[in-house]
Amino acid sequence: MKRLWLIAAITLVSCSRLPKPAEMQQFESERKARDGEELKLELPELVGHADAEYAKAVEAHDDKEKELLEHHAHLAALWWQSAQLRRDTREATESEKAVAKETAQLESELTEAKKRQKLAKATLDRMAQIIALEGKVTDSQEVNVARGAINEALAALKEAQAVDADTHAAANFAAAEAKLKAATDALGRGKTKDAQSFAIEAKAAAESAKREAEPKFTSTEADQAKMARAKALFDAVGQISGVSRSMVEGGVQVTVVEAFSASGGVDIQPMMEATFNKLAETAKTFSDYALVVEAHTDSKGNKSKNLQLSESRAKSVAAFLAAQGVAPDRMTALGKGSGEPVADNKTKDGRAKNRRIEILFVLSSK
Repeated sequence: MKRLWLIAAITLVSCSRLPKPAEMQQFESERKARDGEELKLELPELVGHADAEYAKAVEAHDDKEKELLEHHAHLAALWWQSAQLRRDTREATESEKAVAKETAQLESELTEAKKRQKLAKATLDRMAQIIALEGKVTDSQEVNVARGAINEALAALKEAQAVDADTHAAANFAAAEAKLKAATDALGRGKTKDAQSFAIEAKAAAESAKREAEPKFTSTEADQAKMARAKALFDAVGQISGVSRSMVEGGVQVTVVEAFSASGGVDIQPMMEATFNKLAETAKTFSDYALVVEAHTDSKGNKSKNLQLSESRAKSVAAFLAAQGVAPDRMTALGKGSGEPVADNKTKDGRAKNRRIEILFVLSSK
């Protein structure tokens, strides 16, 4: 009988234990991981605050104080998130310094790192405000509603920041920030209804800022992607011997001189075939570009014949590239004759420079 009573008592105690909040369980999991120890070494103060709140949560759990358990577990989670965000901010800053030393090809990555840093800092500042408030206010239905509205406004502001609304929709974004600050200040003074009202206005302003900024942000991203792609093509062409290159409006221009075997010939001379083979491989790699092949002559001879000769040479180059696998419908062949010299036709060297093939790589609209 005594044994049955003891079993019943143990069962009763076991059933009466409070379940740990999800935030507390997640904190325990992340804190025990190797990354948790590394974070403590990097940011001991913030992690120390998290550990202290967790210890209070454990005590409340043992004492079966449900409200205190949830309160301290939430604070521990917030301090832990703050530490993670601070680390992310540092990593973003280090990334910015590293990217700044790279070539222009990495400029888009630098912009992204700056964006992450700005977003992380803004979130960290808001998180610090909320942490400060958590310790001052008591749990009540009105407080929870106001706090929920503030969190929704903060989330909307983060989404707006992610599309650079502070730049592309500055007025609405600034209004959202001001309303969010007013909401957190009101909550700190115990004005829960005012806090909720300001938070709702902040969320609406943030959503307006996001809608306003998205088209401009998308356009900016597209321009950055296009520039990065052009720079990659420019660098690829730079690996080919026997050509010169330049960035021009709309794409990349490649110039080849003395490509033909005779003064009036239309066949690519054998020593230049390797150059055009590599140009063909580059064209196939950058298949999103169309090619405009232009042939130019010097001023010697009849202008009409020079025009015909240049047209034949342009077609000859296009045919060579097509034979190497470049789709013919990507190429346009044009003869320019002697009308667009780049050097003095009175000198031998100048005439050699004028006898040139120019291939313009331009992003295709197809």
